[in-house]
Amino acid sequence: MNLARRGFLTGGCAFCAGGLLACTPTAPDGAQPQTGGMGAHSDLAARNTPGVRTGVSADADDGLRATMDQMEARLRTSRFLIREPKANAYVRRIVRDLAGDYAGDIRAYLVRVPFFNASQAPNGMMQIYSGLLLRCTNEAQMAAVLGHEIGHYLRAHSRQRMQDARNAADMAQVFAFIFAGLGAPQLNSATDIILTASFFAYGRDQERESDEIGMRLLSQHGLSPIEAARNWENLIAEDQATGISKYRDVLRASHPDQSERAETLRRRAGELPTGVTRADEYREGIGALREVMFEDQIRTGSHAVTMLIADRWLAADSKDGLPLYAKGEALRQRAGDGDDTKAVESLAAAVADSRAPAVAWRSLALVQRKLGREGEAREAFREYLRLAPDAPDREIVRRNLQG
Repeated sequence: MNLARRGFLTGGCAFCAGGLLACTPTAPDGAQPQTGGMGAHSDLAARNTPGVRTGVSADADDGLRATMDQMEARLRTSRFLIREPKANAYVRRIVRDLAGDYAGDIRAYLVRVPFFNASQAPNGMMQIYSGLLLRCTNEAQMAAVLGHEIGHYLRAHSRQRMQDARNAADMAQVFAFIFAGLGAPQLNSATDIILTASFFAYGRDQERESDEIGMRLLSQHGLSPIEAARNWENLIAEDQATGISKYRDVLRASHPDQSERAETLRRRAGELPTGVTRADEYREGIGALREVMFEDQIRTGSHAVTMLIADRWLAADSKDGLPLYAKGEALRQRAGDGDDTKAVESLAAAVADSRAPAVAWRSLALVQRKLGREGEAREAFREYLRLAPDAPDREIVRRNLQG
């Protein structure tokens, strides 16, 4: 299962931004959340009823659900859909626990796209990107995002957006755009996936409402609320490392300012009981996906972000061969001043751990050869072939060794 090239994904995001986000009104920053009765969330009333299809407008509701049902049908056969059983069972269990009475309405899909994002459609389809799973290092961090998306469903934010668009006489354009996407030659591709996520780029006050619901769900389930703030602090660190403004990221452009969001979540966490992070359970639950997720992240070419993510995992286990490999490979590819020496250090530490992928030996061999350590490079190449006898580049490596 090959990941689409980064340029294609970026183009897909730009495509979405030009069509849907341009006709998306956002609530004024000073607006107050609506109130009502909803059990533990009595001041944030659910606008959905479990198992009942209702909406602010019957026509808008039916049309949006029909469109999303078509997109969900395509997602089920997409080559980007992650089908690994254990990770799916683990993530879906967390979704069910958080959703409570609404668990039967929400269907979670893991999608192989190396960005930090999740989206919730009004028909119950939830997409969770592999890039989000990689950036989370414990269950509380993941649950903070899942609870936030569930909040969008409870508050029927997507239907609010649909009604806003209808009131602005933009609905025909919205549907024309969506159906054009459904009929485009890139069907079953990353464009469809990003298109759906971009459509649900909610307004700022809707994001704040969902943040609050997510925090309460974390607290209800004994998970650490502070981890919600850490998600955004980590994203801020990534943006600072790359120089990318969130206003150029279509998946976050309509969200509250990241610094404001992190500060608000951190302050709110101080008002809630301290919970657990369940880091070991998270590592076990998504363990089968970690290697491919790190490989996909390396392929984005964002070396600074790859190293930041690797360092987060290494903070919990400094001998973990997989993030050590990712960090070393990012250094090797970046090839700045002193990077080759640092890459050797990281890759040598990686191959000392059984969790490192076989390709770590090849990376080590390449950088050792670059540093003129031919004997060590040849030994590393041989170990790579021993561990990966069916590697796609095995004949090239063998000829290289013979030469």
